[in-house]
Amino acid sequence: MKVLARFPTLDAAAITIAGSAAALPDGEPLPPAAVTTTTTTSGLRRMTPARRQRSLFPGGSIVALAIVAGIVWTLASWNDARRAERSRAERLARMQSFSSPGTLAR
Repeated sequence: MKVLARFPTLDAAAITIAGSAAALPDGEPLPPAAVTTTTTTSGLRRMTPARRQRSLFPGGSIVALAIVAGIVWTLASWNDARRAERSRAERLARMQSFSSPGTLAR
């Protein structure tokens, strides 16, 4: 497996916060855009991670799709039952026409 990046290990005791600038263990200050600091009621500053907004589940679209699918399923089963009844009626009419008296000469 190829290593793409390594994060430096930072000790809590090695990180010093002097004034408003945070410093790395080797004394280099962090760029201002890299750290977001907030002041708490006790006057200490802490880093807050950037929040990522989650996308919501598309529930409305799924409910609409389920309703359309239910309507299509109902219409298809109704049409299938209607077609089966018509086919049964035609088959019954054909059978009765052959068995009616007088159609066959003796």
